[in-house]
Amino acid sequence: MRHRNNIFEQETYRGTGIKAMSAVQLTVIILSAISVIAAVYIVANFNEITARMAIFAANILTSGMSLIVAAIAGIYLVIRIKWKWRTRFWR
Repeated sequence: MRHRNNIFEQETYRGTGIKAMSAVQLTVIILSAISVIAAVYIVANFNEITARMAIFAANILTSGMSLIVAAIAGIYLVIRIKWKWRTRFWR
């Protein structure tokens, strides 16, 4: 960018007659291609992907991870409520 803080200015400085790609255009094209490839893969292998997701969810639920997350969330809420009560008491 020739001028600072101007996000809408073209990033290429080659002139008017030459077609040049900016870094933003190149990034958009690459990410779009990756998204299309991923969408095609998901559609083609839908049963396999959903089976892997189901197995992953079953493993998480049976490993006790949900209990650990619930316990941490409960402790956090209790500490937060007690802190609010303490600050209100002294005001």
